Amino acid sequence: MLNLGLEFTKLKRRSFLLSLIVIIIVELVWISVVINHELANTHEAYNAIFDMAYITDLILPLFISVLASRLLEMEHLGKTFKLLQTSNESPWQLFKAKLILMTIFTFVVSWLQTIFLKFIIQAAQVKVTPAQLSLSLLTTFLVCIFLSCLHLCLAFIYQKANVTVVTGLIGSFLSFVGISALPLPIRFFVPWQYFSMMGIAKRITGAHTYLFQYDSSYPLKLVALLLIILLAIFVSKKLIGKADLL
Repeated sequence: MLNLGLEFTKLKRRSFLLSLIVIIIVELVWISVVINHELANTHEAYNAIFDMAYITDLILPLFISVLASRLLEMEHLGKTFKLLQTSNESPWQLFKAKLILMTIFTFVVSWLQTIFLKFIIQAAQVKVTPAQLSLSLLTTFLVCIFLSCLHLCLAFIYQKANVTVVTGLIGSFLSFVGISALPLPIRFFVPWQYFSMMGIAKRITGAHTYLFQYDSSYPLKLVALLLIILLAIFVSKKLIGKADLL
C-alpha cells in the first residue's frame, strides 16, 4: 500500500493526463457516431456492444501504451532502479504498484465507456439489460489488465518510452487493417484485439445484412482470458527478475 501511495504522489508531479483524456474523448465521439448510425438500422443492443468492442481495439491499446510509458519514463530518467538495488528492494514491488495504478485507471475508463454505451443505446430507444452491460464492462476491464501487464513489462525492460508506445500503435494498426477477418488461431497471438475477440457479442451473416447475438462460447473465452492474465503476470515477474534494469 505504501508503494501505491507513492505512485499517486508521483502522479501529482506529472502532467500527462491531458493526452490520455484526449484519446478517450476521441474514442467516445467515434463510438457515438458509429453506434448511432448502426442502431438506426438494426435496433439491437448486441450491435452496439459489438461495435464498441471493435473501436476499443483501435483506441485502448494506444491509451494503455502511452500510460505505461509515461509511468516508467521518469523512473528510468531518475535512476529509480539503481536506487532500488542500493536499498535491496525488488523491482517487482514497483511493478505491482504500477500495475495496480494502471488497473485503477483502466477500470475508470472501462466504466465510463459502459455508462456512455448505455446512454447511447437507451437514447436510441433500444432495450439493453444490466447483464449485457456488466459482461461488456467485465471483458473490457480484464483485457485492459492483460494489456497493462504487457505494456508495463515492456516499459520496465526498455528505457526508451517510444518502444512501448510504438507497440501500442502497431496493435491499433493491426486492428484497423482488419485482422479480425483472419482465423481465430492467428488472432489469438494479436492480443490488442482481444476486446472484440473475447467479447460477448458476435456478428453473423444474414440473408441481406449482418445479425448480432450473444456469443455462446463467451464463458470459455472468459476462462481463457483469466488464465492468460495469470500467465502474463507470471511471465512478467520472471522477465523483470532477469532483466538488466540499470
